[in-house]
Amino acid sequence: MATFKYEALNAQGKKQTGTLEGDSARQVRQLLKERQLSPLKVQPVNETALANRVKFAGFKKKLSTAELSLVIRQLHTLLSAGKPLADALQVLAQQAQGRTQQPFLTHLYDAVAEGHALAAALRQSPFKVPEEVIATIAAGEESGHMSAVLSRLAEAIERQEKLNKKMKAALIYPILMVVVAVTIVFFLVVYVVPKVVEVFANMHQTLPPLTQGLIHLSAFLQQHWLGLLLGVIGSVVGFKLLMRRPKWRFRFESLLLKLPGVRTFLIYAASARWARTLGVLLDSGVPTLQALHISAETMSLLPLKQKVEAMSETVRKGKSISFAMQEAGFFPLLLVNLAETGEGNGQLSQMLLKGAERYEEDVETAAQTLISILEPALIIVMGGVVLTIVLAIMLPIFSMNQMVGH
Repeated sequence: MATFKYEALNAQGKKQTGTLEGDSARQVRQLLKERQLSPLKVQPVNETALANRVKFAGFKKKLSTAELSLVIRQLHTLLSAGKPLADALQVLAQQAQGRTQQPFLTHLYDAVAEGHALAAALRQSPFKVPEEVIATIAAGEESGHMSAVLSRLAEAIERQEKLNKKMKAALIYPILMVVVAVTIVFFLVVYVVPKVVEVFANMHQTLPPLTQGLIHLSAFLQQHWLGLLLGVIGSVVGFKLLMRRPKWRFRFESLLLKLPGVRTFLIYAASARWARTLGVLLDSGVPTLQALHISAETMSLLPLKQKVEAMSETVRKGKSISFAMQEAGFFPLLLVNLAETGEGNGQLSQMLLKGAERYEEDVETAAQTLISILEPALIIVMGGVVLTIVLAIMLPIFSMNQMVGH
């Protein structure tokens, strides 16, 4: 028998660690469940060789969602065709291209070939893999339905990637328009205005207030543009540093959740991601408390994450997930009703996935609506700025024409 180190959640939802002896990681997980513990991580204590491959675990490389989805989908295809796991990983590693997929798959193959479980290999990978993906694969290994679990997991990741791509594509045009408009305005104020001012320099008349203001603005930008640029960069860096502090991040995100329109969009996006993750985890056989604990990690907004984490305590006390969702107070009513219906007919995971699909569509529609409103608003604002600059230049010329006419 081998000695295994484990991390698990007790009945109170608190994490505890320890060691157990067993013939395999699966047997140790079963022993933990018999002790009313929900296993999070089980690995042999002699797995140091695998762990040592990751010297700087806190600085793991980023594996894109698209790459992870492709790997899981290809692995599902090979396993469903009857290929052993190690052989499938070897095939994928040999045909992989790029600076991320090839070393990622090579590491997985080496670890699995040495006898480690795929979930353990993913957890010790030099590339960061989401915890919900590792937990789902661990559940598939325990249940013996790895191929089916990988299929559901790949579908979930692909849907999330599809939504992310649509969101990014929708934002490209507004961002590009802002950059171009700001560049044009800066060029007009810094380079065009000073040349026009030279024309008015010999005029012995009082310039209009608007023109004087533009001249002062132009002089200020010419003298202090470097300081302003450094100030903007410093503000961005300072904001990012503040967002690393939970207290400030909580305050900022709480403010975002109070903004009309933005609140609905953020809640729909978070609810869709949470529902799909929890649905896949439950459908793969992950225990409810453990699935709730893992799904909370998908919440990127701290105020919502804290409420989801509190749901685990509510469910531990014997309440239903739909009741806990109502108590959280932010989930859309339709999603809560779907969860309640699913609990009543024993199809909670399917109802959660159906709700996730619905709200993913709503998020996409809301994003397109927001962009359709934002684009004309930006055009109006930038048009107003350019018009102001043109008027500031033309007003003195109109005054000169009137003087000549008289």
